[in-house]
Amino acid sequence: MQAQVITVVDEDTQQPVVRASLYTKENGRFRSAITNEQGVAVVPFQFSQLTVTHLNYEKRIVKGWTDTIRLKPRYQTAPGVTVTNREPEWIRRKLKQAVRNKEKHYFTREAAQPFVYDTQSMGKDNIYQYHLTGLMLMKSATRQRYAFVQDSSAIVASDSTRLTDTNNLRRMLYEDFVAELDNEFIRGHRFGENPEYKGRSKDEIELRFYSKSEKDDRGRLVIDTTRCVILSAYRSTGTKTNRKERVNAFWYAMARMMGYHIDTWTRDYRVTYAERPDGTLYPSEVRYKYYMVGRDSSDDKDEQAFNEQTGGGFPNMEAVLTMGAPAVDTPADNVPTQMLPPSWYIKYNTNADRQREVELANLPASFMIIED
Repeated sequence: MQAQVITVVDEDTQQPVVRASLYTKENGRFRSAITNEQGVAVVPFQFSQLTVTHLNYEKRIVKGWTDTIRLKPRYQTAPGVTVTNREPEWIRRKLKQAVRNKEKHYFTREAAQPFVYDTQSMGKDNIYQYHLTGLMLMKSATRQRYAFVQDSSAIVASDSTRLTDTNNLRRMLYEDFVAELDNEFIRGHRFGENPEYKGRSKDEIELRFYSKSEKDDRGRLVIDTTRCVILSAYRSTGTKTNRKERVNAFWYAMARMMGYHIDTWTRDYRVTYAERPDGTLYPSEVRYKYYMVGRDSSDDKDEQAFNEQTGGGFPNMEAVLTMGAPAVDTPADNVPTQMLPPSWYIKYNTNADRQREVELANLPASFMIIED
């Protein structure tokens, strides 16, 4: 079959939807394609039904061939706001106060909260979905790591992949927008108010931002200007920013010497914070999209074995984390918990690190293969 082209666009703005996933499973075989920077996917396979997904859009199922697919946004699309070099003086003052306030407002309680985690990972010829529920033990001033108690766990896949994938869960928790908001971030970005934004009160202001030095880093946040707390945020970063912020330069240089190179790396992070009865806030919903394409010419047998034991990863991943109101303040000492180490991309792993990764990749879970 000759490859054909499908364009995926935003239903409201008609703008291209980048990194949308198009997939089908017919005649016992799963096939997929991903849209490029122009929203275009080259589809080299036949289908009678095609599923189209993107983290920021409603899922759509298309029956029969079409050259353009329109997706409905999950979130209201605000008019474009031009961020200029001139900023109102109050913006940086309020953001710096939010930085000073964050330990008090976000990371003070050693609370346990019910959570639901769903992640979907996709390669050219396979799809993997993982559903996990339980009780999340939040990071706090006295607890520097997240942990959880598992309630239910299920894997749905197009092949025999049976490993449990908590990588995106860890990224969503440890790469929290407020946790990473600091004075260096404020210095490195320009901000502008969105006058069209309608908040729940006059104190809620939406700010758009972009990096002063990198073209692939921009987003928006909603701030309560009275309390100086962040209520929600969205940030999109590309290859250059992610290499600089997410990977230790030394370890990346070593990886390149061993034959590994990152070609494309995009990341979309959206978070909404909810308030507990005592006024502290927690991430009630997090949506995360991760796309990475790299080259690996090394023949390290130990590394290959480790990748097999932990799943090895997929190039295109999406995940959603929702957390409910606190269940208890501090769990009893005899409640068994699974520790969640911080997220990482490229680093040196000790034997203890590798053992933890293998354990996280082999949590108890039911399993089902996607049928035609």
